[in-house]
Amino acid sequence: MNNGRITELLDKYWACETSISEEMELQEFFRSGNVPEELQPYVTLFTYRRDLQALKPGDGFEERLVGSIRKAERQNRYITIRIFEPLLRIAASVLLVTGIGISVYLFSRQNSQVFAETYNDPEAAMQQATLALDKLSRAIQATEEASLKSLEQLDNLELDWSEIDSLSTEIVPIDPDFNKDVKPGRL
Repeated sequence: MNNGRITELLDKYWACETSISEEMELQEFFRSGNVPEELQPYVTLFTYRRDLQALKPGDGFEERLVGSIRKAERQNRYITIRIFEPLLRIAASVLLVTGIGISVYLFSRQNSQVFAETYNDPEAAMQQATLALDKLSRAIQATEEASLKSLEQLDNLELDWSEIDSLSTEIVPIDPDFNKDVKPGRL
């Protein structure tokens, strides 16, 4: 093919006046390898399709793609909660304090006797308070002993906590309708 014809086709190409067959002719010329020095800058423009078609994804590409898509979906699900989390904490605290305040107010108005003096004898009041505190102390001691016994039993199990923690981070929820061929352990 002569350089005059190629130059003429390039001029038509830049003016957006070429037909599909003329563009194919340009692509074939630039793929041939016999391109003059002055037309070398245009080689990549007309050979890009062939170069892109030669690219193939590597092994495991589809599994990595599915895994990253699922990870992005999980992160996007909870983004609104993360944005409003500080405001939700403040709102919950205000609601809790307001609820307790209203409850105490209504309770005190209904039962004014609750906050009244119930014992005329200070000795009897001291005896009842001591009895209540003693019961509370025994209950706390029993709870503490049960907690210590549970911790000792856990220590005797000789668990590897790092493996247990890593198991909780590797669990991937599987959508049965998404892809039946994907196995959860391979993501």
